[in-house]
Amino acid sequence: MAAAASADPPTGATPDNTPAPITITIAGAAPPRSASEVTLDKRVLQAAPHKNASELLLVVPGVWISQHSGEGKAHQIFFRGFDAVHGQDVELSAAGAPVNDVSNIHGQGYADLHFLIPEVIKEVRALPGNYDPRQGDFAVAGSMNFELGYDEPGVTAQASMGSFGARRYLLAYHPKGTDEGNFGAFEFASSDGFGPSRAARHGSAIVQAVHRFDAFSARLMLSTYSGRFDSAGVLRLGDIESGAVDRYATYDSKQNGYSSRSQVVAEIGNTRNTVDGKLIDMWQASTFLVLRDLQLRSNFTGSLTSSEGDSIQQLNGATTVGGRGAYRRTVSFLSDHDTLEAGVYLRADRIEQSQHRLSSVDDRVTDDERHAGVQAKVGAVNAAGYLDANLHPMRRVTLRGGLRMDSLGYRAEDDASPAGGQARASQGGQLSKRGTLEVRLFRGLSALASYGEGFRSPQIRSLSAGETTPFTRVVSMEGGLRYQDTQRFQAALAVFRTNLSEDLVFDQSTARNERVPGTNRTGVTANLKSEPNDWFVSSTSFTYSRAVFDGSDQTYQSGELLPYVPQLVVRSDLALTPELGHFLGYPVQSHFGLGLTYLGRRPLPYAEMGHDVFLADANASVRVGPVRSELAVYNLLGADWYDGEFVYASNFGGGASLVPARHVSVGAPRTLLWSLTVFL
Repeated sequence: MAAAASADPPTGATPDNTPAPITITIAGAAPPRSASEVTLDKRVLQAAPHKNASELLLVVPGVWISQHSGEGKAHQIFFRGFDAVHGQDVELSAAGAPVNDVSNIHGQGYADLHFLIPEVIKEVRALPGNYDPRQGDFAVAGSMNFELGYDEPGVTAQASMGSFGARRYLLAYHPKGTDEGNFGAFEFASSDGFGPSRAARHGSAIVQAVHRFDAFSARLMLSTYSGRFDSAGVLRLGDIESGAVDRYATYDSKQNGYSSRSQVVAEIGNTRNTVDGKLIDMWQASTFLVLRDLQLRSNFTGSLTSSEGDSIQQLNGATTVGGRGAYRRTVSFLSDHDTLEAGVYLRADRIEQSQHRLSSVDDRVTDDERHAGVQAKVGAVNAAGYLDANLHPMRRVTLRGGLRMDSLGYRAEDDASPAGGQARASQGGQLSKRGTLEVRLFRGLSALASYGEGFRSPQIRSLSAGETTPFTRVVSMEGGLRYQDTQRFQAALAVFRTNLSEDLVFDQSTARNERVPGTNRTGVTANLKSEPNDWFVSSTSFTYSRAVFDGSDQTYQSGELLPYVPQLVVRSDLALTPELGHFLGYPVQSHFGLGLTYLGRRPLPYAEMGHDVFLADANASVRVGPVRSELAVYNLLGADWYDGEFVYASNFGGGASLVPARHVSVGAPRTLLWSLTVFL
């Protein structure tokens, strides 16, 4: 659901007892809930080249993403000291529908963004922490909301070709003179990959319609996506450095995956809600239906635990239905600009999932008593309600916050032996308190302090019959400064800390995340965005975070660094879009973009440190009338880098490493993509 409109006066302004008539639409801008919250518009998102929607998250301060298991699997997301893996710690939504999968067989909160076509993403709103009562399950590190829109009038047809057999075709349509929310888009892409077992192909279509009636507005969005991909998996670092294997080789060529998603979102809300020029109320309601399928085959350890191989096949099919509703009203409590909002959220999931070990020789199921397969039918229901207040006790002071209550019920039935037919159910609740204090120091500059409580729901398969649902409890705090000079210049500096009662870390032997003791994160983040005119835009961010264990178990000790979580993430995006003159009566429009990413100090198990990463992506385009030509170059400097790094024991090709050793997934080399676009 789009963010609710704010009744706050502009930053630095004085509340007026007789506000001028205003109109609240279904896509109004919400007030900030923390100093580090950012909203990234299309100019920033498209400054540097991005191959897919997941890569747009790189522009969010503190985010790094990894694609270690094939071009088509959900990206691994790192955010402000969290290894969110495939989404367990980041709440993701797109066009009003949740993206995270509940109790996915591969990982809690699995969030695949490949169904989104990058060109139709008009805005990404990133809310670090859990300071907004609207944030729900998986909002541990924070939330990311994608809003869709396409503003190029008429038909857009694009064909792209590039390195390693890459092909991409895009067709989009936006009715001239209508809201940018009205569009249809189709994408098909394929690639042979930059090495063995890296081929991928997918297709996606999205249609959205927005209509504004006299007193209300309605939106309908439909999309469908499917994709298949191969995966090269991991290589032992020692084998690469000794020359025993090529850095782009694979130990197991049978690793692969398939993913699909179809969804519909319907939304309605009022557009006129004033009486005699005074804001009275706002209401919104939406519903969504999502159908998901996922198939994965992976092998992280070779034949360490079985002579027939440790290849694991995971299947997950899910149907999700739900909706949101909100009502906001102006109240005269501490000022005439105070507001109170009440909202509800509902979501129900039905899931069928299985996991089995397969023979590397003939692909038959090889589960035994030691490695029993998983086959289950799972149900989950999440009902939530919240109250959110926006109060102005003093001229330059604003208090935002409230309460959120979540009720979560689960049911699971095991179909595989030895527990075939066993059914169990669990029910639990979580009350979360959230609040933000904003003090406007002078025009454009504010100091903000935020506090939030949240939760991460458990894997349903881990619950016992009658058990009160155990939640990972989250407490987050942030304080900082935020400056904004209209759209021309924005900056923020903040310090943060987040505590978790328990955590999850990837276990290569089970190919999923397993419970570990509690953790905490402490860090600092800064970002700077500049749009001084219509031909220049830049966005730069710096984030340092330190994630450590609060408790101990057989594997990890209190005070140790959390493995795999980068401590330093720096990102800079820059674009120049000058008009170069005229040709044949048409203006010559250009675009020169650059994206720089630095990843530093990535802790690994056993007190090891991963390699630092520095990557540069660039693009250049020229448009003359209805024709545009563009060249994008990824990994411009040709860096040899590792996308993922792990430490554990394995046995690949008869070369056993019973002592934990470094394993890596190799990052892509320099890649070129040329595109020709015709606007009709």
